Amino acid sequence: MQNKKILQILIVLVGIVCLYELSFTFFANSYEAEATEEGRSKDEANKWIKEHATDELWMGLSYLEVKKREINLGLDLRGGISVTLEIAVNELVRSLAASDATTPKFKEVEKAAFELKKKQPGAYLDLFKQAYDSKMNGVPMAKWFAGQQGLTVQSTDDEVMAKLKDASDGAIGQAREVLRTRVKQFGVAQPDIKMVGNSGRIIVELPGVNDIKRVRGLLQGSANLEIWDTWYLKDFPSQAINTEVKLMLAAQEVKDTTLNDVVLETVEDTARAEFLKEYPFTGLFVSPSQYGEGCIVGSAFEKDTSKIMTYIRLAQSKRILRDKIVPAWSTESTVEGDAGIFTLYLLKAERGGKAFMSGEFITSAKSDIQQGRDIVSLDFRAAESIKWAEITGKSAKQNGKPIAIVLDDVVHSAPGASNKIEGGNTQITSGGGENTGQWARDLANVLNAGKFPAPAKIVQQTVVGPTLGKAAISAATWSFALALLLVLIYMIFYYSTAGIVANVALLANMFLIVGVLAAFPTISLTLPGIAGIVLTIGMSVDANVLIYERIREELKLGKTLKNAIDDGYKHAYTAILDANVTTLITGIILWYFGTSVIESFAQTLVAGIFTSLFSAIFITRIIFDTMLNKGKEIKFSSKTTESWFANAAYNVISSRKKFYVISGLVIIAGIVSFNSRGFDEGIDFSGGRTYTVGFNEAIDVTKVKEKLNGVFVADGKEYPPEVKTAGEGNKMLMISTKFLADDEGKDADAKVEAFLFAGLSDFLPSDVTEANFTDLDESKTYGVLQIDTVQSTIADDIIDASYKAVLIALIAIFLYVAVRFRKWEFGVGALIAIFHDVLIVLAIFSIAHGLLPFSLEINSSFVAAILTVVGYSINDTVVVFDRIRERLLVNSSDALKVVVNKALNSTLSRTFNTSMTLVVVLLAIMIFGTGSLQGFAFALLVGVVVGTYSSICIATPIYVDLSKEIDKKV
Repeated sequence: MQNKKILQILIVLVGIVCLYELSFTFFANSYEAEATEEGRSKDEANKWIKEHATDELWMGLSYLEVKKREINLGLDLRGGISVTLEIAVNELVRSLAASDATTPKFKEVEKAAFELKKKQPGAYLDLFKQAYDSKMNGVPMAKWFAGQQGLTVQSTDDEVMAKLKDASDGAIGQAREVLRTRVKQFGVAQPDIKMVGNSGRIIVELPGVNDIKRVRGLLQGSANLEIWDTWYLKDFPSQAINTEVKLMLAAQEVKDTTLNDVVLETVEDTARAEFLKEYPFTGLFVSPSQYGEGCIVGSAFEKDTSKIMTYIRLAQSKRILRDKIVPAWSTESTVEGDAGIFTLYLLKAERGGKAFMSGEFITSAKSDIQQGRDIVSLDFRAAESIKWAEITGKSAKQNGKPIAIVLDDVVHSAPGASNKIEGGNTQITSGGGENTGQWARDLANVLNAGKFPAPAKIVQQTVVGPTLGKAAISAATWSFALALLLVLIYMIFYYSTAGIVANVALLANMFLIVGVLAAFPTISLTLPGIAGIVLTIGMSVDANVLIYERIREELKLGKTLKNAIDDGYKHAYTAILDANVTTLITGIILWYFGTSVIESFAQTLVAGIFTSLFSAIFITRIIFDTMLNKGKEIKFSSKTTESWFANAAYNVISSRKKFYVISGLVIIAGIVSFNSRGFDEGIDFSGGRTYTVGFNEAIDVTKVKEKLNGVFVADGKEYPPEVKTAGEGNKMLMISTKFLADDEGKDADAKVEAFLFAGLSDFLPSDVTEANFTDLDESKTYGVLQIDTVQSTIADDIIDASYKAVLIALIAIFLYVAVRFRKWEFGVGALIAIFHDVLIVLAIFSIAHGLLPFSLEINSSFVAAILTVVGYSINDTVVVFDRIRERLLVNSSDALKVVVNKALNSTLSRTFNTSMTLVVVLLAIMIFGTGSLQGFAFALLVGVVVGTYSSICIATPIYVDLSKEIDKKV
């Protein structure tokens, strides 16, 4: 073997680099294990780590620096939160319009763009331009945007769009930096913030963070701080609203359902029902304010706030409420016993409906705790300090009339001034209760980070509790260990001495992949990522099998062992190259189009292709050369397996019509099932929320379904949830609902979770409250363990990206095969086989969903599985085609069908061994995997079996049929 010394040095260097990169993970874990020694509790251990976090730990680096370089575990393995935020580019465009963007015509364009967004994917600006062209009848865009961004009335539409895109890109980039600053306060060692193409979306992943409410508030808040004057309660027509609501209810002949249809059993319930009939508006308040000089209408439970605002909008439409009165809710009360209660304030709008002070008028914000309360001190800019002095002086003259301090449309406090405050400073005080300084620190950090250039909303989120993460690690470890062990045993059983060499290369391959993951902390290891590594076992074995089968063929020709090894490697290279290039194409496409866990799968798959080739080709070759030089005996089969497939003579081509009929019947059954049963469509494609909920004992799924029916109701429409088991023993359920799926309000998640808790409360321990139902505690085994949320708008984009990914993969693979094999018949045969495999997998998923003990959802993970099936199918097909091509180049008196049959039979041993190892691997994932990973493995398992079948029984016969003259001698 040439350049043997160089290869040996290269292998040693690669090994040293991998060991160095893995050392950071080892020392970080050792340090954390040390923190738990001496009987420290978890909180004490965390405190100890923080106190010593800057001490030197390894190679002159501190714990914090080492932690940043350890293997980055994904959310599904260690818990955490991932959110996709969408910047409201529509509001940015509206703000850039120099002319009045509130005119009916401009609003019509905005509405049309919004409707287009529901129907088709794409960036908002492109949809806005499409809507503008259809509604404005040739009116130049410069009419609306002249005077902004250097535009004039002579600017063309293309110039306007270019400026708008520049402004949009700048705003999204600024939003990413604002997010980066806010994320720092979570103390996450490996946060991930990345843009999603040109969609205006930003993905933020925070592994190890479990405080859902805090993350939602910090990441969505635009940090828009305003100072408002207020009205007195005596200026608010409460009684007139009561009268108007009574008239409306009587006219509609509807019953107020404020009591949520609770059976009236007590005097208090009956009394309240009667009170609500007379006072349907003020009766909704827990404690209506009686203080006429104050600015508070009253306090209400969260479930009643939306109805109160509906009645206020009714009053506004009837002109009962003056335009300058702006109702606004406070933050949730933190006082013990008052949780879940919000206070309604009366804000006074200035000219144009705006606040007294708004914009960037804060120079700094500092947090503190005084007398048990969180305090945030604000310093104003010089110009705005004059306005602050004006409003505080006005408040002092009116006996401390409240001044409302509003952040993102929520009143944080409404203090009154006892005297005029000059110099430009004030304080925001929390509502009391249990304070640790977190509220003040978060608020100060958000204000100092700056506000978003346009509002941001969460359109997709995944929340995984640490308990579920630990279970996932355990399941992944067992599946990985079992799969690896079985493959190692099988390789020795089938290939004897050569099998041991292949196992050494396989273990080296595993070491290299882990080293690559450690070297690139931006690549996070997730459950699908582990599946990608496990599949790498199969790919690594496949390369060795291809080489070994060629060596065995050379030995049968009577060549010496050394010559057989040399020729075996040389003749196997083309098949190995073709097989891995097609899989690489699939991996790259998945990497480009995938997000989160799918991207992780693609990354490990791509890395695995290169490490597998390196291990299977170079490491094994060096071992064989060393053994030959030392005169060691090398066997490429055991006594049991040496005759397997040796005399295979199956006439596949003559039976091809039978295979066409069998495949056709399965596909027809699938089409029937598509139209009758449909698919178990996941929220990735439909929008909605899925909650993985744990229970302390086995749960009757039917009873849970019955209890939840009628719970999720909005505007008279019921949204019955889907309930499926998610673990052994029925102690874990997956509950999916489209309830409020299109609600873009920041409190939509909280509302759905409140309804879910109400429906499941009978199945939970008595000490579980609505507050801790969604808390993701380290030791928690009940309540919400994982949350997945996808809004319908992003679901459409996911579907579009999935179609694109599959289509591009098919085109790329067809072109590669057609060019590589120089015959279009090969390309068409491969393409039809791929379509065949995809249709079969879809058919089986449609027929089998609901019949297996795990979920068979059609979601983005399923698309990843389909693309992997495409990659494997073409991988198997090109190996067969490569052998056909080789035999066609040899002069022969055989007919085409004979040549093809011989080629097929000569590859059966390789096909069987590769498929067997992959089946073993995927069965291990299915048996020991959890949740959606089992459905993912099932799709791959079906795909491997069908792909193996199609490469022999579909792709090759189709190539022969397209060649037409199958009896012609070649």
